[in-house]
Amino acid sequence: MLVAGLLVVVLTVGVGLFVRFGGRGEPATVEAPVVPGFGGTYVEGALGAPSTLNPLLARTQAEQDLARLLFRGLTRVDGSGTAQPDLAASWSVSDDGLTYTFTLRDDARWHDGEPVTAQDVRFTVGLVQDPEFPGDEALARFWRGVVVSVPSADTVVFQLLEPFAAFPTYAALPIVPKHLLGGVLARDLADDPFASQPVGTGPFRFDNRQDDGQVVEITLRAYEDFPGGRPYLDQVVFRYYEDVERLLEALRDGSVQGTGAVPAEQLLRPGVLPKGAIVYASPMPGYTALFFNMRDPLFASADVRRAIDLALDRERIVKGPLDGRAEVGFGPIPVTSWAYGPPGLVHDPQAAKDLLEAAGWNDADGDGVRERGASRLSFSLLVNDDDPERVAVAQEIVGQLQRIGVQAVVQPMPATEVSGALASRQFSAAIFGWHSATGDPDCYHLWHSAFADEGLNFTGWRNREVDTLLTEARQTPEQDKRRELYARFQAVFADQVPAIPLYYPRYYFAVDADVHGVEPVPIIRPSDRLDGLARWFVETSGAATATP
Repeated sequence: MLVAGLLVVVLTVGVGLFVRFGGRGEPATVEAPVVPGFGGTYVEGALGAPSTLNPLLARTQAEQDLARLLFRGLTRVDGSGTAQPDLAASWSVSDDGLTYTFTLRDDARWHDGEPVTAQDVRFTVGLVQDPEFPGDEALARFWRGVVVSVPSADTVVFQLLEPFAAFPTYAALPIVPKHLLGGVLARDLADDPFASQPVGTGPFRFDNRQDDGQVVEITLRAYEDFPGGRPYLDQVVFRYYEDVERLLEALRDGSVQGTGAVPAEQLLRPGVLPKGAIVYASPMPGYTALFFNMRDPLFASADVRRAIDLALDRERIVKGPLDGRAEVGFGPIPVTSWAYGPPGLVHDPQAAKDLLEAAGWNDADGDGVRERGASRLSFSLLVNDDDPERVAVAQEIVGQLQRIGVQAVVQPMPATEVSGALASRQFSAAIFGWHSATGDPDCYHLWHSAFADEGLNFTGWRNREVDTLLTEARQTPEQDKRRELYARFQAVFADQVPAIPLYYPRYYFAVDADVHGVEPVPIIRPSDRLDGLARWFVETSGAATATP
């Protein structure tokens, strides 16, 4: 029996390069404590200069990174998927789960000194709800089902159409100022001057943007009156490069001190980073899994699915094709989640063979593939060909299954074709990934029977108990009760095996060792790594010391 969990590990890679794997909010520590001090500059290297600084329109990572530092929402979501107060001091939910009431903190101010009010919140939601909103359509679709009222200057009430326990995580929507954008139509947001000179509520404020024709540079300065405390750094500079090679060159020559824009396989390659660079690994809420199409007669049998589950050695998959750059997968709720708690994992190839033989699958002709009557235990395994690591994982699975008499044939194809095959349910088995948009464990759309024919339940799994558990879990505000419901869901999932979670992802970013206070805690989105940037600091001569 293997026991799942996020481990805090420190590995040395190459000369002077450390990799720190974060755990459940418990970052690895390898250097002697350094007393924080105010002052200094941190320079971040990124790819692709942002086209907008309006957080409601942010799509690229470059845009989302800036939005994370410049703006705040009513809530922020920690790495476990739990909503925490941000611009809101507190909130409550009605007994029927339909009404959420948020009270704003009284010390929240815009970077121009104006107070943040409930009208700013209603105005922001109104922009997103507008039929001509030019941002994320999925975001707009969600908010169009919410009615907002403002009973007082510091109170916002949201009325939902149906109970939805994850709503506080959606309240992390970045708020924009009505006093600056009040006369702007939603369709004109991208062209308004605010999109290039924003005023927000985050720990850093916009200072300037420069473009010398080769590198675009955006400078942010510490916001002195930030409610969470003035950042240690005086300023943060983002430098944008056209490609990864130019960015890596900037890291090596010291033009930038860190980056979150380089793929892990390149970031961890020996000799890529300068001596002393530290690579941090933050777990993220998602997984890559082997999904079965339960409409296929082969996988209609739970015994076949269970046997394949027993046969797969996830640790070997992570250590082999992935070179250790992921967390071993155990269940359908990510390991970072507050609701994580699968019943455990057993790797037992002999038990897999015994299970298949008991179900009538034998290799009578000795060709290495089991048969039962006229059926052979053979299937095609779809995987997107633009992800070499995922293709390598598929090939590793083929080898492992071959040892128990199961034949899998890897079928690489373009990602769009894989998506089409899943949507049309024209597949036997496939490897693909899922990532939680908010970090909440709600996976209703992935596994509820209502989406078995059309929607994200590609496996076609239909289970009345699971339907009830997932429905109650998304409608129950109390986290302890939700945890119990998700624990039961994970137990049923482990027994029925509609899919096999293989591994959970990590997000890798590099920062120079001279920058302190960096923690590889679990994150929801790549930009969340910058949540703690207000506590980062550099050693500067003459800098004033501060108490963390």
